[in-house]
Amino acid sequence: MAKEIPSVGDLRRKSEVTDDEIEAATAAYLRDENAEPSAFKSGHTIDVAKAIEMHPHAKKLLAEEATTPGLRRTMVMTAVIMGFPVQG
Repeated sequence: MAKEIPSVGDLRRKSEVTDDEIEAATAAYLRDENAEPSAFKSGHTIDVAKAIEMHPHAKKLLAEEATTPGLRRTMVMTAVIMGFPVQG
């Protein structure tokens, strides 16, 4: 059986990724949607734009101009937590 790829949320539960790192990845994307993938101290990286692309609800809400800044931040953070990082 293939090894399951952990999500950022899984890594967070194992203390391999901190809330501060998730916040930093979220903030970097909100400043610049073309930002480079975010690196965590654990050696994992996440492409936030790709995580949003893979999260239909986040993708939909972020495409809407009427979405409030607070909801944008929440949706980006949700996509990051649910996203699958790569180990670098």
